Amino acid sequence: MSPVTSLPWSPGSTALVNATGAVFVVTCYFTDMTRVAAARPSGPLPRAGLDRSPPWLQSRVTGDICRPRDGDLNSGRAVRRRPRRSPEHRSHTMSRLTRSACALALSGTVVLIAAACSPPSPQVGNNNPTSESGPIELRFWTNLTVDAQAGVIEEQARSCVAELDDVSIEFEAVPFDSMYARMVTAFRGGQGPDIMNTIEGAISFGEAGGYLTPVDDVIDEHGRYDFIASFLHAATKDDHVWGVPDWALHQEVWYRKDLFEAAGVEVPTSWDELLDVARAVDRVDGETRGFAVPLGSALVAPQTYYQFLYANGVYTFDPDTGEYAFDRDREAAVEATQYMLDLYDAASPPEARTWGWNEFRTAFADGDLAMVMDFGAVVGMAAEQNPDLLDEISSFPLPTPETGDEPGGILGGGYYYMIGASNPRREAAAKDVVGCLLQPELVAERTNTRPVFALPATQSAADSPTYRSHPMVQRFAAEIETIREVELPRWYRYGMEAGLNPLAGQIEATTFIGDHLQSAAAGRITAAEAVDAIDADLRRLVRQQ
Repeated sequence: MSPVTSLPWSPGSTALVNATGAVFVVTCYFTDMTRVAAARPSGPLPRAGLDRSPPWLQSRVTGDICRPRDGDLNSGRAVRRRPRRSPEHRSHTMSRLTRSACALALSGTVVLIAAACSPPSPQVGNNNPTSESGPIELRFWTNLTVDAQAGVIEEQARSCVAELDDVSIEFEAVPFDSMYARMVTAFRGGQGPDIMNTIEGAISFGEAGGYLTPVDDVIDEHGRYDFIASFLHAATKDDHVWGVPDWALHQEVWYRKDLFEAAGVEVPTSWDELLDVARAVDRVDGETRGFAVPLGSALVAPQTYYQFLYANGVYTFDPDTGEYAFDRDREAAVEATQYMLDLYDAASPPEARTWGWNEFRTAFADGDLAMVMDFGAVVGMAAEQNPDLLDEISSFPLPTPETGDEPGGILGGGYYYMIGASNPRREAAAKDVVGCLLQPELVAERTNTRPVFALPATQSAADSPTYRSHPMVQRFAAEIETIREVELPRWYRYGMEAGLNPLAGQIEATTFIGDHLQSAAAGRITAAEAVDAIDADLRRLVRQQ
């Protein structure tokens, strides 16, 4: 059987990652006699709510270990009896219960699911004793696994460490599909990363588990003014910043200039204009589709959907107050959902309903799409697969419903440096390394390993000769300027509009948004029904926090 790792996802919920990288979110419910767990994998499932998984994924758990009844292995049901205890005892016991695990067989694939029935409690990330002397070996992790990217950051980190006395690093590239499992195992074992180059979702996870130390001192020593304010906002919780911004990610509409010219249309400035343009360029050359609306359940659907929600002023949480806000203007949410579906019906390939990143980026790079929303990765893919296309592509921010309106926000993301909580000497050494990595030329060099897709999160790096002299940066200078001026100052990540929140990771580890939107795109439910279903699932996750 494949091993399984449980992650403290939120009170009452845990993310589970098996050796294959499959992620499950397990939600626990309490009754007088039992703890009932409903598991939800991060891939497509038969239609079910987050708290109503199919029968073969439900487990009744009354002990710390999930054991199958005789003859019940295939159903996934398991029970272990224990004496009835008082509500007071159960309440005090909940916080110390260990996560249980049970296995079930499905379609020949062994999947391990743990029933996580306790909220995450703060834990020390690196249980190293405080020492006033002796060498320090810092553990440095990055999610950049491509050699060209990981190699640059490792070389820079080793160069920075060489300037410190008695400090060395152990460098490791950790892929996303095993990131959370590795983090929780390492931190709980006192061997967590001292420095990790990762996305905002991992920072939220680390902060919620008590694995991190704030980095306000690193930010202030470098110069808080140099960072894009929205990226500091996203990594802030309880008046502290928990991650140092490095890469600024963004999402906009990438389009074919030659097809726009052939159709006689210009860059749209409103939703009505965008729909008209999508119809005009759809098959203008006989085959290229006008605007792909990818809705792959894992990750892609929420990234597509929230761009339209933000454009129409709809948030998960109020950016100022932090209060739940998805239901604040249901009409605006339904309008955004219906518009996205209209765009899908009018000009999107039908199969885009299940497309992931690779499918829609490949379709654009191959010349099969006139428009698609993306983080700029289509530029690098076109450079590799269809370099002649580079002269014909450009980008523009997704328009607001009405020309001239200010968007409520734009979906984005970022790479950060987080510092593991350990002891003062290790933390100080780790912060010295990160401070060194913030030198403008070093930031620019890292960003240039994936130009256009990644932009510097500091103004000093964006202005540096190293960054500005890169051929791809020069080629798309106008697009980058628009992204920096229009998009980056107002970017949000779903669930993190008011700062760090584990809901962002929960959204990415589950598929309910994609499931509901795919059903709407297929005509099985209306836009309003999709909004109500998404709202119900979001509320459920928020309550569990």
